[in-house]
Amino acid sequence: MRAIANVMLDKAEEDALTKMVEAGLFQSKDEAARAAIIKYASDLGIFSPDMLWKKIDRYKRRKVTPEQLKKDLKAIENET
Repeated sequence: MRAIANVMLDKAEEDALTKMVEAGLFQSKDEAARAAIIKYASDLGIFSPDMLWKKIDRYKRRKVTPEQLKKDLKAIENET
């Protein structure tokens, strides 16, 4: 990933990004802004849903058995 430029935001736009992060929808305002750009490009027809899914499918997924998932969830519960 590379930084392209700084983006100047109005207060309302900054507040919207902050609320998305506070609601737990995104990890950071950067992530929320990137998702918004992709969504807007998709709405405009620049990206098709098929093309987006092909990009997602390129990433390797972690193979997890149901037993391993239970262990992982238990470990997370014990952290809190």
